[in-house]
Amino acid sequence: MQESATRLQQDSFDLLFELSNVDRLNILLELKKSPMRISLVSKKFKSTVPETSRNISRLHAAKLINRDSQGVFHISPYGDEALSILQGFFFLSNHRPYFENHSLSTIPKEFATGIGALEKSKEFNELTTMLHYIENMIKDSEEFFWFSSDQLLANGVALAAEAVSRGVGMKKLLPRKVNIPESETELVNNPAFERAARVNKFESRYIVKIVVALCITDKCSAICFPNLEGKIDFLGFITTDETAHRWTKSLYLHYWNRAKR
Repeated sequence: MQESATRLQQDSFDLLFELSNVDRLNILLELKKSPMRISLVSKKFKSTVPETSRNISRLHAAKLINRDSQGVFHISPYGDEALSILQGFFFLSNHRPYFENHSLSTIPKEFATGIGALEKSKEFNELTTMLHYIENMIKDSEEFFWFSSDQLLANGVALAAEAVSRGVGMKKLLPRKVNIPESETELVNNPAFERAARVNKFESRYIVKIVVALCITDKCSAICFPNLEGKIDFLGFITTDETAHRWTKSLYLHYWNRAKR
Protein backbone atom coordinates (compact mmCIF):
# COMPACT_ATOMS: atom_id res chain seq x y z
CA MET A 1 0.00 0.00 0.00
CA GLN A 2 2.84 2.37 0.88
CA GLU A 3 4.57 1.59 -2.41
CA SER A 4 1.35 2.31 -4.31
CA ALA A 5 0.91 5.69 -2.57
CA THR A 6 4.54 6.57 -3.25
CA ARG A 7 4.08 5.73 -6.93
CA LEU A 8 1.03 7.96 -7.16
CA GLN A 9 2.96 10.79 -5.54
CA GLN A 10 5.83 10.29 -7.96
CA ASP A 11 3.43 10.47 -10.92
CA SER A 12 2.16 13.78 -9.58
CA PHE A 13 5.69 15.11 -9.12
CA ASP A 14 6.56 14.05 -12.67
CA LEU A 15 3.54 15.89 -14.03
CA LEU A 16 4.38 19.06 -12.10
CA PHE A 17 7.98 18.80 -13.31
CA GLU A 18 6.90 18.71 -16.96
CA LEU A 19 4.53 21.63 -16.48
CA SER A 20 7.11 23.67 -14.56
CA ASN A 21 9.25 24.04 -17.68
CA VAL A 22 8.27 27.29 -19.39
CA ASP A 23 9.04 25.99 -22.90
CA ARG A 24 6.94 22.86 -22.49
CA LEU A 25 4.14 24.79 -20.83
CA ASN A 26 4.07 27.31 -23.69
CA ILE A 27 3.96 24.49 -26.24
CA LEU A 28 1.08 22.88 -24.38
CA LEU A 29 -0.81 26.19 -24.24
CA GLU A 30 -0.26 26.67 -27.96
CA LEU A 31 -1.43 23.17 -28.82
CA LYS A 32 -4.59 23.85 -26.81
CA LYS A 33 -5.34 26.62 -29.31
CA SER A 34 -4.52 24.59 -32.41
CA PRO A 35 -2.85 21.25 -33.35
CA MET A 36 0.60 21.62 -34.98
CA ARG A 37 3.51 19.76 -36.46
CA ILE A 38 6.93 19.98 -34.82
CA SER A 39 8.22 22.25 -37.57
CA LEU A 40 5.46 24.78 -36.96
CA VAL A 41 5.97 24.66 -33.19
CA SER A 42 9.70 25.26 -33.74
CA LYS A 43 8.97 28.24 -35.97
CA LYS A 44 6.37 29.62 -33.58
CA PHE A 45 8.80 29.70 -30.64
CA LYS A 46 11.95 30.37 -32.70
CA SER A 47 13.67 27.30 -31.30
CA THR A 48 15.68 24.59 -33.03
CA VAL A 49 13.87 21.55 -34.33
CA PRO A 50 15.93 19.19 -32.09
CA GLU A 51 15.09 21.25 -28.99
CA THR A 52 11.42 21.41 -29.95
CA SER A 53 11.41 17.68 -30.66
CA ARG A 54 12.87 16.98 -27.21
CA ASN A 55 10.15 19.01 -25.47
CA ILE A 56 7.42 17.48 -27.64
CA SER A 57 8.72 14.00 -26.79
CA ARG A 58 8.59 14.74 -23.07
CA LEU A 59 5.03 16.06 -23.33
CA HIS A 60 4.04 13.01 -25.37
CA ALA A 61 5.66 10.62 -22.88
CA ALA A 62 3.77 12.35 -20.08
CA LYS A 63 0.50 11.74 -22.03
CA LEU A 64 -0.15 15.49 -22.14
CA ILE A 65 -0.29 15.49 -25.95
CA ASN A 66 -1.15 13.00 -28.68
CA ARG A 67 0.15 12.54 -32.21
CA ASP A 68 -2.20 11.64 -35.07
CA SER A 69 -1.46 9.57 -38.17
CA GLN A 70 -0.45 12.72 -40.06
CA GLY A 71 2.29 13.57 -37.57
CA VAL A 72 0.29 16.46 -36.08
CA PHE A 73 0.32 16.92 -32.31
CA HIS A 74 -2.83 17.68 -30.32
CA ILE A 75 -3.34 18.40 -26.65
CA SER A 76 -4.76 15.29 -24.97
CA PRO A 77 -7.84 15.29 -22.70
CA TYR A 78 -5.43 14.68 -19.80
CA GLY A 79 -3.32 17.66 -20.86
CA ASP A 80 -6.38 19.84 -21.22
CA GLU A 81 -7.53 19.01 -17.68
CA ALA A 82 -4.03 19.63 -16.32
CA LEU A 83 -4.10 23.12 -17.82
CA SER A 84 -7.53 23.78 -16.34
CA ILE A 85 -6.20 22.99 -12.87
CA LEU A 86 -3.15 25.17 -13.49
CA GLN A 87 -5.38 28.17 -14.16
CA GLY A 88 -5.99 28.41 -10.43
CA PHE A 89 -2.25 28.56 -9.75
CA PHE A 90 -1.84 31.22 -12.45
CA PHE A 91 -4.62 33.32 -10.96
CA LEU A 92 -3.31 33.10 -7.40
CA SER A 93 0.29 33.82 -8.36
CA ASN A 94 -0.71 36.77 -10.55
CA HIS A 95 -2.59 38.29 -7.60
CA ARG A 96 -0.35 37.18 -4.76
CA PRO A 97 -0.38 40.52 -2.85
CA TYR A 98 -4.20 40.42 -2.78
CA PHE A 99 -4.33 36.87 -1.46
CA GLU A 100 -1.71 37.64 1.15
CA ASN A 101 -4.46 39.77 2.72
CA HIS A 102 -7.66 38.03 1.58
CA SER A 103 -8.88 34.48 1.96
CA LEU A 104 -10.74 31.87 -0.09
CA SER A 105 -11.36 29.76 3.00
CA THR A 106 -14.92 31.03 3.47
CA ILE A 107 -16.23 29.73 0.13
CA PRO A 108 -16.97 26.04 -0.56
CA LYS A 109 -13.98 23.93 -1.61
CA GLU A 110 -15.50 23.11 -4.98
CA PHE A 111 -15.50 26.83 -5.80
CA ALA A 112 -12.08 27.52 -4.27
CA THR A 113 -10.50 24.78 -6.39
CA GLY A 114 -12.14 26.31 -9.46
CA ILE A 115 -10.79 29.80 -8.77
CA GLY A 116 -8.96 29.66 -12.10
CA ALA A 117 -12.28 30.62 -13.68
CA LEU A 118 -11.40 34.19 -12.65
CA GLU A 119 -8.10 34.11 -14.54
CA LYS A 120 -9.20 36.81 -17.01
CA SER A 121 -10.63 39.13 -14.37
CA LYS A 122 -9.20 42.54 -13.44
CA GLU A 123 -8.18 43.32 -9.88
CA PHE A 124 -9.37 46.53 -8.23
CA ASN A 125 -7.36 47.34 -5.10
CA GLU A 126 -8.73 50.83 -4.47
CA LEU A 127 -12.06 51.11 -2.68
CA THR A 128 -13.58 54.12 -4.44
CA THR A 129 -12.66 52.73 -7.87
CA MET A 130 -14.26 49.38 -7.09
CA LEU A 131 -17.45 50.96 -5.74
CA HIS A 132 -17.66 53.29 -8.75
CA TYR A 133 -17.38 50.30 -11.09
CA ILE A 134 -20.13 48.44 -9.22
CA GLU A 135 -22.38 51.49 -9.45
CA ASN A 136 -21.83 51.58 -13.21
CA MET A 137 -22.64 47.87 -13.40
CA ILE A 138 -26.03 48.55 -11.85
CA LYS A 139 -26.65 51.50 -14.17
CA ASP A 140 -25.75 49.45 -17.25
CA SER A 141 -27.70 46.31 -16.31
CA GLU A 142 -30.49 45.40 -18.72
CA GLU A 143 -31.79 41.94 -17.81
CA PHE A 144 -30.85 41.19 -14.21
CA PHE A 145 -28.86 42.41 -11.23
CA TRP A 146 -27.89 40.15 -8.31
CA PHE A 147 -26.27 41.55 -5.19
CA SER A 148 -24.96 40.09 -1.94
CA SER A 149 -23.13 42.01 0.75
CA ASP A 150 -22.92 42.44 4.50
CA GLN A 151 -23.97 46.07 4.10
CA LEU A 152 -25.85 48.38 1.75
CA LEU A 153 -23.72 50.52 -0.53
CA ALA A 154 -24.06 54.29 -0.24
CA ASN A 155 -25.62 54.85 -3.67
CA GLY A 156 -26.63 51.26 -4.29
CA VAL A 157 -30.25 51.43 -3.09
CA ALA A 158 -31.15 54.41 -5.28
CA LEU A 159 -29.46 52.84 -8.30
CA ALA A 160 -31.21 49.53 -7.63
CA ALA A 161 -34.58 51.30 -7.49
CA GLU A 162 -33.85 52.90 -10.85
CA ALA A 163 -32.85 49.52 -12.28
CA VAL A 164 -36.03 47.70 -11.20
CA SER A 165 -38.10 50.66 -12.41
CA ARG A 166 -36.83 50.07 -15.93
CA GLY A 167 -37.62 46.34 -15.73
CA VAL A 168 -34.31 44.86 -14.54
CA GLY A 169 -34.82 41.73 -12.43
CA MET A 170 -33.10 41.90 -9.03
CA LYS A 171 -32.04 39.47 -6.32
CA LYS A 172 -30.79 40.92 -3.02
CA LEU A 173 -29.01 38.72 -0.47
CA LEU A 174 -28.19 40.24 2.92
CA PRO A 175 -27.33 39.01 6.43
CA ARG A 176 -30.31 38.51 8.74
CA LYS A 177 -29.07 41.17 11.13
CA VAL A 178 -28.11 43.77 8.54
CA ASN A 179 -27.93 47.31 9.84
CA ILE A 180 -29.73 49.78 7.59
CA PRO A 181 -28.65 53.40 8.18
CA GLU A 182 -31.54 55.72 8.98
CA SER A 183 -30.68 57.78 5.92
CA GLU A 184 -31.26 54.68 3.73
CA THR A 185 -34.59 53.58 5.27
CA GLU A 186 -36.76 55.67 2.94
CA LEU A 187 -34.85 54.45 -0.09
CA VAL A 188 -35.16 50.81 1.00
CA ASN A 189 -38.94 51.28 1.21
CA ASN A 190 -39.10 52.73 -2.31
CA PRO A 191 -42.40 51.64 -3.95
CA ALA A 192 -40.42 50.58 -7.03
CA PHE A 193 -39.26 47.46 -5.16
CA GLU A 194 -42.81 46.51 -4.16
CA ARG A 195 -44.05 46.96 -7.72
CA ALA A 196 -41.18 44.86 -9.06
CA ALA A 197 -41.86 42.13 -6.47
CA ARG A 198 -45.49 41.88 -7.59
CA VAL A 199 -44.35 40.92 -11.09
CA ASN A 200 -41.57 38.62 -9.80
CA LYS A 201 -38.82 41.05 -10.75
CA PHE A 202 -37.51 41.63 -7.24
CA GLU A 203 -36.75 39.24 -4.39
CA SER A 204 -34.89 39.54 -1.10
CA ARG A 205 -33.42 36.70 0.92
CA TYR A 206 -31.46 36.60 4.15
CA ILE A 207 -28.65 34.43 5.43
CA VAL A 208 -26.82 34.21 8.76
CA LYS A 209 -23.59 35.66 7.43
CA ILE A 210 -22.32 36.99 4.11
CA VAL A 211 -18.86 35.54 3.51
CA VAL A 212 -18.20 36.96 0.04
CA ALA A 213 -19.60 40.04 -1.70
CA LEU A 214 -20.99 39.58 -5.20
CA CYS A 215 -22.50 41.89 -7.77
CA ILE A 216 -23.61 40.16 -10.95
CA THR A 217 -25.44 41.55 -13.97
CA ASP A 218 -26.23 40.18 -17.40
CA LYS A 219 -22.97 41.74 -18.61
CA CYS A 220 -20.32 41.26 -15.93
CA SER A 221 -19.49 40.14 -12.41
CA ALA A 222 -17.75 41.65 -9.40
CA ILE A 223 -16.49 39.62 -6.45
CA CYS A 224 -14.85 40.70 -3.19
CA PHE A 225 -13.34 38.13 -0.83
CA PRO A 226 -13.08 38.77 2.92
CA ASN A 227 -9.82 40.05 4.36
CA LEU A 228 -7.88 38.12 6.98
CA GLU A 229 -10.07 39.63 9.70
CA GLY A 230 -13.13 38.15 8.00
CA LYS A 231 -14.45 41.52 6.87
CA ILE A 232 -15.47 42.52 3.36
CA ASP A 233 -13.45 45.57 2.37
CA PHE A 234 -14.82 45.79 -1.19
CA LEU A 235 -11.49 45.16 -2.84
CA GLY A 236 -11.65 42.45 -5.46
CA PHE A 237 -12.18 41.53 -9.08
CA ILE A 238 -14.34 42.52 -12.05
CA THR A 239 -14.82 40.32 -15.10
CA THR A 240 -16.80 40.10 -18.32
CA ASP A 241 -15.39 36.67 -19.19
CA GLU A 242 -18.09 34.06 -19.85
CA THR A 243 -16.39 31.33 -17.79
CA ALA A 244 -15.97 33.66 -14.82
CA HIS A 245 -19.55 34.86 -15.21
CA ARG A 246 -20.85 31.29 -14.92
CA TRP A 247 -18.61 30.64 -11.91
CA THR A 248 -19.76 33.74 -10.00
CA LYS A 249 -23.43 33.04 -10.83
CA SER A 250 -23.08 29.50 -9.52
CA LEU A 251 -21.43 30.77 -6.32
CA TYR A 252 -24.19 33.32 -5.81
CA LEU A 253 -26.91 30.70 -6.30
CA HIS A 254 -25.12 28.40 -3.85
CA TYR A 255 -25.81 30.93 -1.09
CA TRP A 256 -29.14 32.12 -2.49
CA ASN A 257 -30.63 28.62 -2.42
CA ARG A 258 -29.64 28.25 1.24
CA ALA A 259 -31.07 31.61 2.30
CA LYS A 260 -34.49 32.38 3.76
CA ARG A 261 -37.09 34.82 2.48
